[in-house]
Amino acid sequence: MPTLLLTYFGPFSGTPSNPTGQVAQRVAQLLAGSAPGLSVQVRELPVEFAASSRALAEILDEVQPQIAIALGVAVGRDKVSLERVAINMDSARIPDNAGDQRTDTPIQLDGPTAYFSTLPTRAIFERLTADGLPLELSYSAGTFVCNHVFYELMHQTGGFIPAGFIHIPLSDSDLLKAKGQLSSPCAEAGGLEGKTAPTLALDLMAQILEGCIVLTLETLTQPGA
Repeated sequence: MPTLLLTYFGPFSGTPSNPTGQVAQRVAQLLAGSAPGLSVQVRELPVEFAASSRALAEILDEVQPQIAIALGVAVGRDKVSLERVAINMDSARIPDNAGDQRTDTPIQLDGPTAYFSTLPTRAIFERLTADGLPLELSYSAGTFVCNHVFYELMHQTGGFIPAGFIHIPLSDSDLLKAKGQLSSPCAEAGGLEGKTAPTLALDLMAQILEGCIVLTLETLTQPGA
């Protein structure tokens, strides 16, 4: 039985409500029906540069997944974003949840400049957008903890399994919970800077992610995979 690792984050500075946990749990419920032969392991990662690296390494060692996808929220985006490239840099105007604020700091001193996602992003994009779903290909995951985890995920899995990062927008309930505490979208955190914070329904985001995973799972069963 193949195993999927699905990670999510909690709240962080300027984003008091993070939908990734709720969406991850809903995706696990959907996959119980659409991919009953898939073991889904959902784990939370800390919104901290150093601690997320350690936690991810421990979780990968424990779970030994055949597919690994990390989720993050990108305030200001209006579509689910398939991230295609992680860069070897931490740099943000806001500190992480441990108070660590980094500027132009390499994630891995001897690591490559960038890693590409090993999820079938183009195939997923073409299949799901053909069905009218709000999905996009993205070429920047920012330079905050989302990109940090994306880079570390690719570094630690070494390209041996389908792995990558997916950003989701806020949900309607996140805006209600924020009650004025939501800061403006921040590019370093993967957001699109502007005056508005678009939202998508939790169920729709879960449906899109389910489709991403089912299509990725198909690649494991193809000849030569």
